[in-house]
Amino acid sequence: MKRAHSITVAIPAYNEADSILAVASEALTAASSYTKDYELLLVDDGSEDGTGNIMDTIAKGNSRVVVAHHAHNLGFSGAIKTCYKRSTKELIFLLPADGQVHASDMTIFLNKIDDADVVVGYRIQNPEPLFRQINSRVFHMLYRTLFGVRLREISTSILWRKSVIDSINITAIPGSALIEPEVIYKAWNKGFRFAEVAIPYYPRVTGSPKGANVRMILVTLQELLRLWWEVRIKNRFRIKNVRFKI
Repeated sequence: MKRAHSITVAIPAYNEADSILAVASEALTAASSYTKDYELLLVDDGSEDGTGNIMDTIAKGNSRVVVAHHAHNLGFSGAIKTCYKRSTKELIFLLPADGQVHASDMTIFLNKIDDADVVVGYRIQNPEPLFRQINSRVFHMLYRTLFGVRLREISTSILWRKSVIDSINITAIPGSALIEPEVIYKAWNKGFRFAEVAIPYYPRVTGSPKGANVRMILVTLQELLRLWWEVRIKNRFRIKNVRFKI
């Protein structure tokens, strides 16, 4: 690492009462060891198990901690969108609330940021159940095929320059898991510099997975195809029509 940037560590959470305190504490330690200019952004996505109350307790007496509450659950895209909108620092590090990525591994990402605009993590090993592994592989294969983005994975942790996020119009709807496919494709298409890093991925100790139910898979597939049509197919037709008129 060269110069220390200011950084927002953003943690979206839905019903993660058993893990959020430990994850947030580790995130504060990791951020403060990197720079003096940091914030911890905790996004409570309409949790029903007291996650939001724990977040508020963490924030009491600590001006570095900001908490955003959703009145009801907006799903993955809704929670991540709030992370992006409410972050105020030069860098945004997305950290899951379930502890499967450790905040102490943030340095793996930071070591690459001086030569990149976006640093994307991919798992060295995947301890998830077989169904989730298959779901992830199919999703990433489909994404690479439809959008031409040559990244191993896009769904673990990511370090962004905030200026990249600010340049992107996000259209992903709440309830889907489309926000990362959208912003990564649009950043890729704009020519921003990408780097990939291999990261440890740990088994979930508490709570239950949120992203593998059938409804979310179907909604995400529908939205993925909609995005593909909007940004890759319709745009081609528009370009052809403009050339024809000229």
